[in-house]
Amino acid sequence: MDFLLWIARSIHLFCVIVWFGGMMYQTAVTLPVARVEEREFDPLTLHLLRRFQPFVWMCVWTTLVTGVALMLFDTRFEFFRFDSRWSLMLGLKQVIFVLMVFFMMGYARMFARVADMVRKKDSRENVLQFYRQMMFFGRVTVALAIVAVLLAGGMS
Repeated sequence: MDFLLWIARSIHLFCVIVWFGGMMYQTAVTLPVARVEEREFDPLTLHLLRRFQPFVWMCVWTTLVTGVALMLFDTRFEFFRFDSRWSLMLGLKQVIFVLMVFFMMGYARMFARVADMVRKKDSRENVLQFYRQMMFFGRVTVALAIVAVLLAGGMS
């Protein structure tokens, strides 16, 4: 049983690192560099972002499954009881995870809209409006991920 918990923790940690690291790389490195070089709507930039999305969603769902398994097998877990610091932080982490998924869905929808508008050669101003919204969703996801990591550190 200890080996399975170790495996679940390792997979959970790996997926969190990939998800958070990938979003951080996109919102803090790739997109700002593309903006400075005026290539944010370049086919190569859009292709790079599109190729990353399935991997991110795989990490999101794997994080969900392993997180639920770790929660259910922890001896401190009791359904709907928030009387300890650990359970309160777990509840906050769960709320943050749901918010992160919500903002990731918004990011994916805005990206699809931006890519479609670029493909249809819509005006730059219209595309920029959705691009800025996409960047906002990405930044919020990164900020929530930082809070979730801090909460996870406090749960130890």
